[in-house]
Amino acid sequence: MPGVPNTTDFTLADVIAAVLPSSNDLDECFTDAIAGAFNTTYNPNSTGTNNNLLNFRDYGNDIAAQNLIYMAVTFTNPCTATRNTAVWKNRNPNSVQNGDKFWQDSSGSPGSPYPGTAFTIYSAFTGLNAVTFNLSSSGIASNVTFCSLPSLTLTDVYWYYTGTSTTSTPVDYYYSSDIGNASNLSVGDIIYTDAALTIPLPPQNENQSRWNGLDNSYQFFQDGSNATTTYSPLNNGCGDGAAAMFVIQSGNNGVIQVIHGPYC
Repeated sequence: MPGVPNTTDFTLADVIAAVLPSSNDLDECFTDAIAGAFNTTYNPNSTGTNNNLLNFRDYGNDIAAQNLIYMAVTFTNPCTATRNTAVWKNRNPNSVQNGDKFWQDSSGSPGSPYPGTAFTIYSAFTGLNAVTFNLSSSGIASNVTFCSLPSLTLTDVYWYYTGTSTTSTPVDYYYSSDIGNASNLSVGDIIYTDAALTIPLPPQNENQSRWNGLDNSYQFFQDGSNATTTYSPLNNGCGDGAAAMFVIQSGNNGVIQVIHGPYC
């Protein structure tokens, strides 16, 4: 069903099915709920609070919680298929996330939940927001994948523990594809922890080495290579693979404050 029943005998399971919280408890349902999806008759309480199951009565059934978009329904080449099927979805009207709900269009209004089928691929939006996804028989999105990721990868980045030669396990980070090869990175560019570029890179550990002894300036390193995913080339005059370094400040997550190749 599209939302929580407009009754007084629904259960927490009904709320969880409508909200799809990150953990199955009432507090997390309130945290992850969409503000515009509540029926204001039942939420908030007369005291201005929202702290009980009945606040979710009729949640998700209001048209205000849904947005008209157009998607493609196909078996092949979904990214280039024409988006000509009108549907309604909850949450962000400009993107699709796992767990989003879709409804059929009924003469310009949300109708029944969209009956997704196995082996069918759906797609929506264009440009960097273009995605493909699957839909369940009750219209729930899963396997959301960008057609063209807005990011490129900065591979095998690591940091040192202060005062030691011990390093962290190398991990991949990401940056805007507008920048091009990693060698083009410069001060002011933003490094992210996820390919969708939604989580700027924060300092990783209180024991992480600092730049020039400054408490809020954390160093990251990356060995050079001939790949486009590294800042420094393999042969940079300081020995094959000598490491480049960049600095992220606490309180200014992700923004490169300093970046340079190896010092010989």
